Amino acid sequence: MIDVNLLENLIIEERIKLYKYLDFKNIQPIGRGSFGNVVRVNWRTTDYFFALKSFNNDEITLKEVVNELKLHRSVDIHENIIRIFGITKEEISKY
Repeated sequence: MIDVNLLENLIIEERIKLYKYLDFKNIQPIGRGSFGNVVRVNWRTTDYFFALKSFNNDEITLKEVVNELKLHRSVDIHENIIRIFGITKEEISKY
């Protein structure tokens, strides 16, 4: 439960940007992994493409999500690492 609280606190403290899931359109599957799926989307207000990586909302997976977010924050910007802009939450409680 600690990792869920940490994730929620990072959002509240605005250290991670939370986007509305409904702000994305043209959702197209790209692939799937052991923790969830990856889809290609357009942000409704622009023509920019983004990849959304979904995770199951269980404690083990959320621990992995928090760990991945921590790693990305420690590197921030690197030419070989895809940048995280923020997270979104589906109505079915997936991040």
